[in-house]
Amino acid sequence: MIFECHGHIILDGDTYSGAVARHERGVDKAFVRKNLQICLEHGIVFYRDGGDKHGASVFAKSIAAEYGIDYRTPAYIIHKKGYYGGMFGKSFEDLSDFCTLVADAKLLGADFIKMTASGMLDFSSGGDVTHPAMTFHELREMVNISHGEGLSVMIHANGADSIRRAAESGADSIEHGFYMDSDCMKVMAQTGAVWVPTSVAVANLIGAGRYDDDLLNRIVGGHKAALTEAAALGVLIACGSDAGAVKVLQGTGTLDELSLLDSLGIDTSPGNRKIEEVFRRQC
Repeated sequence: MIFECHGHIILDGDTYSGAVARHERGVDKAFVRKNLQICLEHGIVFYRDGGDKHGASVFAKSIAAEYGIDYRTPAYIIHKKGYYGGMFGKSFEDLSDFCTLVADAKLLGADFIKMTASGMLDFSSGGDVTHPAMTFHELREMVNISHGEGLSVMIHANGADSIRRAAESGADSIEHGFYMDSDCMKVMAQTGAVWVPTSVAVANLIGAGRYDDDLLNRIVGGHKAALTEAAALGVLIACGSDAGAVKVLQGTGTLDELSLLDSLGIDTSPGNRKIEEVFRRQC
């Protein structure tokens, strides 16, 4: 059994804008079905979507059983206005707005809540993390509200400070986690938060000619070293590839992530039943 613990069924592994455009006037159901069929053919039995604002992941959940896939989604990302998350989510200005979005996500059938603590990596500016970072107080309040509604929380976080704040706030999982340091790992080992590293979202760009390969290699090298250290500290690490991102094809991207983690000696799905139990319980 293979788990994809962070994917985007709305995407095609080519371009974000092109993939999303096909759903702007309504979910392209044939496209979603095609991606689910690809996942089935690659042995994926569990797919944890990162959400989207056009309803593709909600539709996928409604039909995934036809493909033998246990499908989970947050419906969409919930992010603070002006902060990272607009590409896949809906924004809030205050906690009242946040509560409204949580309630709306539940009505759509969300299995958990997805939030953002930071931005993404900007490879055109040395790999810096984009967008403002959320404060610990903000994250803690958002996590408490979500948990109060009976929903676990995945938090998109890059940069050691943001990762640590997310883990300390009670995140059930940290997504991406680039530039993680030892302090973050120790917090995660204590709280039981799962790290979903999406390593190939960067690794698969190497050699593609889009960005500087030396930079990409440095980032991936640091990520691998952090994964090895985190595993030694007892951090739970799950296979999530960011399936659908550029050069991370549905199906094969998951296998690429598994291969990378296996090369580091990290036991993930399908071998680690503990990860399976954690995610099935959280969602």
